[in-house]
Amino acid sequence: MNQVQIVTDSTADLPEKLVNDYNIAVVPLKVIFDGKVVYRDGVDISTEQFYQRLVEKRETATTSQPTPGEFVSVYTSLSAKSIISIHLSSLMSGTSQSARIAREMIPGADIEVVDSESASMGLGLIVLEAARAAARGMTKGEILKIISDLKARLQAYFIVDSLEYLARGGRIGRAKAFLGTVLNIKPLLYLSEGQIQPYERVRGKTKALERLAQVVEEKVAGQKIMCSIVHGMDPEGMEKFCQMIKTRLPCAEPVISKLGAVVGAHTGPGVVGMVFAPET
Repeated sequence: MNQVQIVTDSTADLPEKLVNDYNIAVVPLKVIFDGKVVYRDGVDISTEQFYQRLVEKRETATTSQPTPGEFVSVYTSLSAKSIISIHLSSLMSGTSQSARIAREMIPGADIEVVDSESASMGLGLIVLEAARAAARGMTKGEILKIISDLKARLQAYFIVDSLEYLARGGRIGRAKAFLGTVLNIKPLLYLSEGQIQPYERVRGKTKALERLAQVVEEKVAGQKIMCSIVHGMDPEGMEKFCQMIKTRLPCAEPVISKLGAVVGAHTGPGVVGMVFAPET
């Protein structure tokens, strides 16, 4: 048994196999359709079912963070001596705050709550590296150092089909500068210090994918990287992007991930992105 247990939330968008392989505890956020029906992300609704309702049925989706009580239930079910709980950027959600309240509700518990300052596989890669370190028997302090170092190196760039969903959900950050763009302009965005930032605008999806590949290649600058490619139910776009980068980027085993219901509710369908960090 690991002496440190890693906990995260469903916005990490980690593939189920990795969650199971590294014994990662996942606390689900919730997605709410038309203000009425509540589903736990990844538990009551699959990614495919979510996008079907969002796109085909054109239902309106909002999201909700876990309650402190839900965190308490997960924390008290774990047998590890120490818990590191890593979550979605606090500038995007109150999930980390719920986790901190839960920690105070369990006297004597050894729980460290970490704001990833990221989302989706930005959070996911941090969680994965922490879980791998825990599996190797590293101490809580050593794992926290790994997390801190990786947060400083991590970069995330992505394109969206439309800013409509980000604007509607209030998660648009400084990318609001791109609102009102002309038809078929695809915004290229990035994450910085927990917020979505505008990078540039590109006309057309294929050109946007190529520009995304160019930007990532420039940022990587030939360094070996760990990386993840994410998409919002756009396997064709994801495959095109993979073909563009496979001979240009030194990433041995990219983690392919689908944006889950909660992140997808704010980005909409058609997202393609890459999260990466230079290896040390």
